[in-house]
Formats: sequence, C-alpha cells, structure tokens
Amino acid sequence: MSLRSFLPARFVRLGCAAVAFGGAFLTPATPSAKSVDPLLALPIRVEEDWKLVLNEPDGGIDSPQFHTVMSPYTDLDSYYAQVTWNYRETPDFLSGGLQLQSWNGESQLNRRSIAKSQLSTTAETITWTQSLTIAGALLSFDILNGNSTTWGTFGRDMTIALDASLSFLGDYSPDVSAANACVTYGSNRVDLFVLTEVRWYGADGSLVAVDSTPRVVYELGDDE
Repeated sequence: MSLRSFLPARFVRLGCAAVAFGGAFLTPATPSAKSVDPLLALPIRVEEDWKLVLNEPDGGIDSPQFHTVMSPYTDLDSYYAQVTWNYRETPDFLSGGLQLQSWNGESQLNRRSIAKSQLSTTAETITWTQSLTIAGALLSFDILNGNSTTWGTFGRDMTIALDASLSFLGDYSPDVSAANACVTYGSNRVDLFVLTEVRWYGADGSLVAVDSTPRVVYELGDDE
C-alpha cells in the first residue's frame, strides 16, 4: 500500500505545493458579422485540456498518483469537482483507475469510480479534457476525450452532477484548477503535468474565448 493511502482526503486536496507558470492569455473568439446577444456570450460551459507525461511508473508501489480539481468559483470553499488518478480514494483506498468526486467545501457529495488498471507503461502520455457545464439548476462535471496506453480511450459517460443553482460560470478561473492540481505521490515518475488550454462557451454553444497559456503544475527537475 502506498504512503498516499494514509493521507486524509482534505490534506491531499489542499496540501499540494503546485505552481502554475506563466500568466493568462485570453483570446476572444472571432466575432460574427452580426451583433451577438450579450446574454448568449455569458459562459455556461468551460473545457480544460490536460496532459501528463510519465517516465517509469511502478505498479508495485501504486506510483505515481495525482489529482485534478475544477471549480465554478475562485476557491474550493463551495462546490467543486475532484478527480483522483491511478487511485480511488473513498470510501476506502484502492489502487489504479480514477475516481470522480463532487464536493461542497469539506463535505463530499458524490463519487464515481472508473477503470481499475494501474498505470504501467514507460514513457506513457495521458491526455484528457475536463469540463463544467450548467444545464438549468444542474452543474455537471465531465471527463472527455481521454487517451492513454494503460486505459486506452476513455471519457464516455464519465460525469457527475449536482444542484448548484448557478446562472453562468463567470467566477471560474483556470488558475484555481492549476493551483490545486498536483502529483500527490511519486512525482519522480512524472516528467510533465500541465493544463494546456481552456475554452469558454456561451449559452448558444458558441466559443466565447480561448486561453492557450500552458499552466505547468509539475515538471521534473524544476524543484532540484
């Protein structure tokens, strides 16, 4: 069993010394020739593209383990989602796979475990998109377009939802996602962990803005 299994969930979520490099660069989507209803431009969906590059994982010690979060607010004091990667955290620690969790501050609201395999391929690159979407009173968190050697193509029917009663995602910040993501165990087995791009969509489904600034959560050698 790894050291990670003995760490309280709250410690792991908030105790990571992750650093995001580079300032935000927000590019508005190309406007159409006709005027746009300002209400339609309010973001109700945000997508984040992520990438993690392994060097040599070790299934014998459940390494590495990492997690990501996504919040509609500027902090984690209210609603947010968390994903544990290469381990499932609650109600008991299990190695391998991933687990989607929804939280309201200190209280876990829901969880859903996906896959069981441990990361085991040398020089494996894992890519995925995670998103927040408002639909009526529901706030949904999804994993989409996932791809890795160990887990293959993943991201179908990987969603959790809660009643957050939000109108739009105006308080969302990618800096919150980057600052609260981290490699919780086995960082020496990770070459790069980075949020590569963020996209905002309006109520009519149109692309409102794009932020293409890479936010590096962890890069091997930077702390040496």
